[in-house]
Amino acid sequence: MALFALSFAVAAEPATPVLRIASLRLPQDSAQWNQQRERIQALLADLRADVIAVQDVQQSPDAPNPACWLATRLRYSCDFITADPPSHAQRRGSAVLAGLDVLEDGITLLHGQGQLTAAGMQRARLDRKVVNIYIARIAPDGNDEEVRAQQAADLLAWIGATDADQPSLVVGEFSAPTDELVRQLPGFQPARRNPSARRTAASGAADVRPHGLDVLYQVRSFADVAQQTVELAPAGQEPVPLALGVMTTLRLIGGVAADSPAP
Repeated sequence: MALFALSFAVAAEPATPVLRIASLRLPQDSAQWNQQRERIQALLADLRADVIAVQDVQQSPDAPNPACWLATRLRYSCDFITADPPSHAQRRGSAVLAGLDVLEDGITLLHGQGQLTAAGMQRARLDRKVVNIYIARIAPDGNDEEVRAQQAADLLAWIGATDADQPSLVVGEFSAPTDELVRQLPGFQPARRNPSARRTAASGAADVRPHGLDVLYQVRSFADVAQQTVELAPAGQEPVPLALGVMTTLRLIGGVAADSPAP
């Protein structure tokens, strides 16, 4: 009877929720975007991501925000995150398209030797759990290591002030090499494998390639991490697929119910 009761309790325990995040860069050329946007929309609809983060988004009176155009068609919310004031005709930043129930959101500035970039946050409901999704682009002009370090420190401080001890992840684009990125954001693991300093077989020198698009997650809060490439299949005379980014799937193993009282 005791064994039966135990097996019933295990079977009745609800499955932990899965979070699907697409991290993308859309075509910058307006002609290519207009030509491919319907196919990109169809691809993203098939992916069924919970959150779509789009980097390096540009909008102007003559060129509406392409990420928010996608959000409208996909029936997602759209937050444009930029350090450029509304009075600027040309604005550049990131966008978060959410198919989840967003409970709170916020924005902050990341500084560094006169360079400003904006980072955003959404606290969202995933099934009945709460998760913090931060979005950032730490790829300063000139790819200055000191600027990267200052912006990463600003981001880490902001996360510490706003995460409310809930499971958190950072989706973004990072020009730092992987080993530098891991040092700058302790507690977060890149979804891409092997976060330690990689070495080339020929020279033994540290790999200094930019880390690129990725999702950084807290190991204590997420498991079963997987990634896949997001690309648009060739059509017509196109010789190769159009690379858009990556899709990351994580299982949430920490956090409290969204309707639980705050500690």
